[in-house]
Amino acid sequence: MMKKNFCLTMLLLVSLFSARPIFAVAAPNLVAQWAPVIYQTDSSDNLTAQQNVFTSVNYDLDWRSSNNGYNLRFYPMNWTMYYSVVESDTHYFIAYYQYYPRYLHDGENKQDMTGVLVAVSKTSDGSGRLDMLLTYSNKDWRKWEGSKVQLEGGHPALTISAATHAITAGKKRYQLSRTDGVYLKPSPANLMQADDQELQGGFRAGYRLIPLTQLWEHCQDIGPGRVFARWGYLDSNNSSVTTAPWVWGYHQINWLSQPGELVQRFQRLPFKPVNYLNNIYR
Repeated sequence: MMKKNFCLTMLLLVSLFSARPIFAVAAPNLVAQWAPVIYQTDSSDNLTAQQNVFTSVNYDLDWRSSNNGYNLRFYPMNWTMYYSVVESDTHYFIAYYQYYPRYLHDGENKQDMTGVLVAVSKTSDGSGRLDMLLTYSNKDWRKWEGSKVQLEGGHPALTISAATHAITAGKKRYQLSRTDGVYLKPSPANLMQADDQELQGGFRAGYRLIPLTQLWEHCQDIGPGRVFARWGYLDSNNSSVTTAPWVWGYHQINWLSQPGELVQRFQRLPFKPVNYLNNIYR
């Protein structure tokens, strides 16, 4: 019951604030500013490669997740990344999510969802400073201090491995050649519009960014043939346990609703209450 009320409260807030942005005016600019540049280690162009394309859960337009892997054969794949923003008095916690309709693991056709959280401390000039970058992939948590993250044009530069979807951000590991895979940047024109121009060497550029609220609004769409099999777990025809960010937790600290506390935990800082200014996920 508590979870249902939580979700309904969020939907009410979205409705109440539909005439203006949910977050601070600066948030969309910050989302674009800190959106990662992606180097992915697979450039083939067949069905196997399509399992490495991150897109939206509803890419096939039916809001059923159990058939998403099968429908790769029939629907075009557009590079799409979800994002969320939570603001405290000291930081913006901006997260980016990669959903894969097909993920071959242990011989099973599953789905996959991974995430990247950037903790950006507020600065007087409004540009922000990267304090920490945290990744979550297949229950594996990894963190990098901001000074150890490779930046390209001010964007965190990440390497995503084919098949495993493991994410690497450290400077020393940032070695992927532009002839070895796919190179992706956030679309500079519009957060909601992809730019599919071809770059030299066959690299595709321009994934679109869409708010996580587009998925969060369906958090109660639960049952067979729906989006979720149970709270936060995407529906599947097998034993898939692919989860949405609102059930990701580290030592009982929630990724989406408690990003400030999560950063404190990974930075091994003494716990202190986080003063959230905008956090619709609490």
